[in-house]
Amino acid sequence: MAIRTVVFDVGETLVDETRIFARWADRFGIPHMAFFGTIGGVIASGGTLTDGFRLLVPGFDLAAESERWRAEDPDGEREHFTERDLYPDVRPAFKAMREAGLSLVIAGNQPPEAGPVLAAMELGVDGIGISDDWGVAKPDPAFFDRTLALAARSRPGLTADEVLYVGDRVDNDVLPAGRAGMRTVLLRRGLYGYRHAAEPGADRADAVLDDLHQLASWTAERG
Repeated sequence: MAIRTVVFDVGETLVDETRIFARWADRFGIPHMAFFGTIGGVIASGGTLTDGFRLLVPGFDLAAESERWRAEDPDGEREHFTERDLYPDVRPAFKAMREAGLSLVIAGNQPPEAGPVLAAMELGVDGIGISDDWGVAKPDPAFFDRTLALAARSRPGLTADEVLYVGDRVDNDVLPAGRAGMRTVLLRRGLYGYRHAAEPGADRADAVLDDLHQLASWTAERG
């Protein structure tokens, strides 16, 4: 079955989160090398991002800390991304895939602020789905049901096996999207991507790729 629609995760798929994590490190007065090394080590040993934060900042609570940060710096970037954080391969790869006749959708675990920011980037996508707006997040199967419904708006009659979901994690992207009937690509970049590309579950993806230029070529070969 040919791929007709490509759906993209956000963090470390479209958006480089380096500056976001650096701002978190600065907030707690932790040197960047120590912060990134510790987080990466926790993830490599099977822990979560939250586990890494709590190792560095005992008692860390994301919702509470985000609220404090918002109150202290309401106009700052804080833990949010901007156009500046978009990976440089996004626009050219999107252009190539649109010219190849694919429809493009964004759907990821993000706060409500992410939707307007992504829309303002004018990436030429056919839909944007944000977990906090939907009230359901990956890897919940309901998230992928919503994703398929969003993708079908621009492609009447679209079936799950005509959809390719692209993300940087096995647990949140490859496995649940595959269970929903989609094809999947694991992107090997970001804090999770490199580690997850070496995990046994990575072989469940249709492909493990290094960037979106490779993705554009890979989809073109299967058009």
